[in-house]
Amino acid sequence: MYSCLIWGLSLAVGWIMVLLWHVQGGEPLPLLNGAAYAVLGVMAVSFVSRCAPGWLPAFKRVGALLLCASLAGIDVAVSGLGGEAGQKLFFSALLGIAMVVLAARHAPRGLRRRWLAEKGDA
Repeated sequence: MYSCLIWGLSLAVGWIMVLLWHVQGGEPLPLLNGAAYAVLGVMAVSFVSRCAPGWLPAFKRVGALLLCASLAGIDVAVSGLGGEAGQKLFFSALLGIAMVVLAARHAPRGLRRRWLAEKGDA
């Protein structure tokens, strides 16, 4: 339970930092934006895994992907970037998130069990 709250708070703080970076800094570089959302993706996978321990690993990864995609969409709307700049921002975020979700799928068994909180590993 506390693990879920800690990962949720870390995800929220990380996303607020990325959001402030976008609002204050204008249009970020797509590579840096993808890296920032990859870090948020790692936190999201851990958050979903600990808050929904009964879910299958595939559902945990999809849940993290949907959560981060929603955060990226809100980020684009709040930062005020429209048109092509907003699309670059959103799709670079999705690419970073997708790479983390794929890494969670193909990680070694020990790392995957710990990261996805499988079989009582929290």
